[in-house]
Amino acid sequence: MINLEHVEVNFMGRKNKYESNVKPFLGDIPKWYETMTEGQIAKKLGISTASFENYKIKYPELVACLQQGKEILADDLKDTLRQKAKGFYYKETKRTYLENEFGQQIGSVRVEETEKYSAPDTGAIHLLLKNLDENWRNDDKATMDMKREKLELDKQKAEETW
Repeated sequence: MINLEHVEVNFMGRKNKYESNVKPFLGDIPKWYETMTEGQIAKKLGISTASFENYKIKYPELVACLQQGKEILADDLKDTLRQKAKGFYYKETKRTYLENEFGQQIGSVRVEETEKYSAPDTGAIHLLLKNLDENWRNDDKATMDMKREKLELDKQKAEETW
């Protein structure tokens, strides 16, 4: 017979990588969120997406960092949309390299800067007005009213069946 009194059993599973792989980078995560998905952030941190999802449940500070990144990205996108809706000037730089008959670069580089204008975009204008101006919000008021009425009828039917 085997004596199991002195046998230590560990049912903990893998070691949690939050302290070593995630916590030191909490300050960087909002910046990363601007250009990466959550899956890419998890990969950069050296953890699985499943672990990343578990850490989001367990550690509110991680969720706060992701929310901060989301807000920064949303603000940046709103600014870009406004700029596109209004039109804007930008500089375009063109570099020309001098080459010999073999296609090898020789000598200096010629740099040409041109100021260009991007005209206002009607799609961006429409989207902004639809979200900012009550009069533009409902493109087809009759359709919206019918959808509301249908929703109310569906709710009433659901309540009657219960």
